[in-house]
Amino acid sequence: MRGQTLTQAALPVLLCVIAVLWLVWGFLASSVVAKSVLTLPTLLFSAALIRWRYRQQQPAQQTDEAGHLPPESHTGPIVLVCGDVEDAMFAAGPSRGTAQGWYLRVAELTGLTPFVEYLLARTPTMAGQLSVMYRCLPDQHEDEALLRASLKMLRLQMKQLRNLTGYSLPVVLNAEFSGPQTPWIVVRGNTALVCLEDEPAVTLSEWQQSPQTALIQPYLTQATSLLHAMILNELGKVDRLCPAVYPFAVTLRLGAISTSIAALWPQLLFRQTRITPASRVTAYQPRWHFADALLALLAPYTTPLPGGRTGRRVVIVLLLCTLGAIALSVWHNQALIRKISADLQRWQAIPMNHYAPKAQALHALQQDVLLLERWQRQGEPHRYGLGLYPGNRLWLAVQQAIDSYVPAPPPPKSKPKPVPKIIRLDSMSLFDSGKAMLKAGSTKWLVNSLIGIKAKPGWLIVVAGHTDNTGTAQLNQTLSLERAAAVRDWMRDTGDVPESCFAVQGYGDSRPIATNDTPNGRTLNRRVEISLVPQASACQIPDHPQASSQDDDPSQHNGE
Repeated sequence: MRGQTLTQAALPVLLCVIAVLWLVWGFLASSVVAKSVLTLPTLLFSAALIRWRYRQQQPAQQTDEAGHLPPESHTGPIVLVCGDVEDAMFAAGPSRGTAQGWYLRVAELTGLTPFVEYLLARTPTMAGQLSVMYRCLPDQHEDEALLRASLKMLRLQMKQLRNLTGYSLPVVLNAEFSGPQTPWIVVRGNTALVCLEDEPAVTLSEWQQSPQTALIQPYLTQATSLLHAMILNELGKVDRLCPAVYPFAVTLRLGAISTSIAALWPQLLFRQTRITPASRVTAYQPRWHFADALLALLAPYTTPLPGGRTGRRVVIVLLLCTLGAIALSVWHNQALIRKISADLQRWQAIPMNHYAPKAQALHALQQDVLLLERWQRQGEPHRYGLGLYPGNRLWLAVQQAIDSYVPAPPPPKSKPKPVPKIIRLDSMSLFDSGKAMLKAGSTKWLVNSLIGIKAKPGWLIVVAGHTDNTGTAQLNQTLSLERAAAVRDWMRDTGDVPESCFAVQGYGDSRPIATNDTPNGRTLNRRVEISLVPQASACQIPDHPQASSQDDDPSQHNGE
């Protein structure tokens, strides 16, 4: 029992907590720390609420020691009998159980709502099985105002029960009148049935055709008139504070019951028919006062349902969490659409010839595509779900924009700046030591140099002489200049190159290419260098077109 009580206390709270955590962790775009901050108080509050509900329900589980309440396995109607309830009706105890349903006595009409609270604390699913029977004995009511006040109280109690359970409980109007004994007559809508003992029910019109019912007819007519004029009229009045109550069914019967001459029923009967009820009273068995045939009519409308304020609150919480999840999903998807739309609009607004901004916009679109493709493979985050995710359409639009991208043309390749071609000649192969006159065997060296020079007509030919550090600097400079002039003169005369195409320089020993401390180094330093400088229009050889330095073969500009 204790475990069942704990389950009843914890289950509704756990359902609400699961719904709230599903909303927080699945749909809030917050950090893990922020979500944890929201989760911790939710768990603490739920634990406190479970503990409070358990303490509230535990006493209710322990009060039914005498077994007056229906067992929890009972699934039939549970009728709460209130109004004019006599001790003779519940002589065996405050409850009466049958195979079809269960009757529970409510001594005071004002105690109806507290009694239902007690029942629902014990078994919340009982909310769907409950119905109310208001028992009225017009033979005991002498003041019509008091009877109507009792009916107003019933309406107030029914309003409170609706707020408590979330349902409009069926109300049965049960009335007993003094007079000739009759079976129970059950009126449901436009159908009136007479429920005979141990016989099938028949319609009221069929039953009235029997001869023995002729004496009963005036009583039934006046009883029906009283029910409509007083009870049903009061229950159906328009009231701003208490809604009208329309009975699920009306049950009535006549019999030898206790009556008072000044009561409403004897007075009405005498005024209308001049009939005075008999003073004979019969002590009936408790079963005689219960219209058990009514239970079969109530059965389809009274089934175990999660009810009460707890069930209603759980439904409200689940509904709010669902609506919140849908709203957050819509918000996240709208934010995603706005971001990608902004990237597409920026892409479309930038002209294709603005290559740098276009490349930045392309990078943003590529990041969007990577994100959407990852979600396609792994599944979109939960907060974008609920059937609202537009990822496929967005991916197609972005991919089409990326496919239309035209990259910037490559920049024109700049030709390397031509470098002067240097032809280096050994001075000892051309001149005797200390001399500036070409030797007889020097022609073969000069001819090869002249071929390279003739291949570049119009370029400036710089002839530079160099010596080692033997001798004075002045003599070396003069000697190097004279040797350069001798080479220039030979090329000019032999190759028919204008003298304006030449520049002669003498550097002496100022630009060594090796050390002068060794014989080999001094040999390398004694040289004549011929450089072709790509200087357009430096000179013009007759009958030769001018060569442009920008059309040269770069391979010929490398130094030797």
